[in-house]
Amino acid sequence: MKMVTDYKLENNDWFKRLYGLKDKWCTALNNGFFSADIRSSQRSESTNHAIGFDANKTTTLTEFYGIYKKTIKQWRRTEQQDEFNCSKAQPDIGYEMAGIVRHASEVYTLTLFKEFNKEFMKGISATSTVIGEHDTTTIYRVTSLMGDRSNEVIFDSSMMLITCDCLKFERFGMLCCHSLRILLINSVQRIPDAYIKNRWTKIAKSKVWDKFGKVSLAEKVGRNIPWRHEITRKFYNLVLRAEENEDAIKIIEESHKRDSLAIDALNSTKNVDVLTDASSSTKILDPTRSKTKGRGKRAKGHFETSKKKKVGTSNSIQSKEFGTKTPKQHLF
Repeated sequence: MKMVTDYKLENNDWFKRLYGLKDKWCTALNNGFFSADIRSSQRSESTNHAIGFDANKTTTLTEFYGIYKKTIKQWRRTEQQDEFNCSKAQPDIGYEMAGIVRHASEVYTLTLFKEFNKEFMKGISATSTVIGEHDTTTIYRVTSLMGDRSNEVIFDSSMMLITCDCLKFERFGMLCCHSLRILLINSVQRIPDAYIKNRWTKIAKSKVWDKFGKVSLAEKVGRNIPWRHEITRKFYNLVLRAEENEDAIKIIEESHKRDSLAIDALNSTKNVDVLTDASSSTKILDPTRSKTKGRGKRAKGHFETSKKKKVGTSNSIQSKEFGTKTPKQHLF
């Protein structure tokens, strides 16, 4: 409160109101809330970077819509490429992976694994000392390589629970270097399930469908795109596992034939029911035509209504006397 005293802000209403909202704008006070380390200013900057590359203040609404569609298409193409790389590519970190690092490479996407590897390398270079112990719970003090900072980590080996006062997991959804240091010295080979956020994993979309699958059938009508993507991914992975085994290939082919016949029979039964319901329904006839007052004959077309040239009669031809018109030929 030294700033309040120095600048005499004790009775300033604006400053009081702003200080009352300090939990919303001060990053040191909202570490316990999940934000993925994204600030409000970064959101607007990322949006401007994505849309503003081809737009300016003179861009019309129609032009902006075209830019928006092109940007969305580019995002989806990049997302599909990242999904393919995550399902096929194996990260190369230049050294033999420890058990927990190997587990992270299997769970996290490539982008998140790079972030995890950075935290793991920081944890390797840090030092740790035991400052307290009670039953299966141990309190550690983890100091960075430069020795400028230290954090307290509480680890329960029986429940596999770990917390750090830096609150990186609560804020970002991934374990910090201090927690990874303690897991490493305790020979933990896998990341505890409680500290794996589904949104950072390779199977994040399948988790979305698991939630969507709980919705009633009436609410799913017209919204089966997530299911189609998920079931395609499942069968694709199944084919990859079976492509090198002849017996497995035969099982998949027989299953495909059996399921195809069952689905065709089900669809044919459904179509018969639809036709039966349609035939039993009341037939709707066209309304009777009412004859309007006036012309009852068929309307003539354009060529029929075109006016014909009138043929002149002998009375209409005026006789002309000799000499009234100069002949074209020269007489002299």
